[in-house]
Amino acid sequence: MEGTSPPGSLDNVVRIWDADSGVLLERLRGHRDSVYSVVFTPDGRGVISGSLDKTLKEAGVAPEGRAVCTRDFLGHKDYVLSVAVSHDAQWIVSGSKDRGVQFWDRAGAVHALLQGHKNSVISIDLSPAANLLATGSGDSLARVWSYA
Repeated sequence: MEGTSPPGSLDNVVRIWDADSGVLLERLRGHRDSVYSVVFTPDGRGVISGSLDKTLKEAGVAPEGRAVCTRDFLGHKDYVLSVAVSHDAQWIVSGSKDRGVQFWDRAGAVHALLQGHKNSVISIDLSPAANLLATGSGDSLARVWSYA
């Protein structure tokens, strides 16, 4: 999936485009509602998407070269609005309208739930240099969290 762009969509589909030519390469289906956040895995061979269906999905490249859904992440109580992946690919982090931030392992298990925002968590990113997580929320606050 190198040299590609993974936008989300209101029609429940993640599309993989060739960034150089603009050619549509894949349509990843599986979400039951609009896709609000998409991020590449650090190796560039997979994507994680977050949706209004309250789930995250991981898609990767199958042996025959097609992208397929490889894992579902279930646990948010409301819309998943933001997704990030740690630079070592160990953690997937998601922010939700339920005001929570969840740390998932690659197997799909939740290891931590951070709470503190008073509104939807709409933006999220992990620092490449330290164990820091930044979140932005509809409560007009940006927070920086430290994690181990």
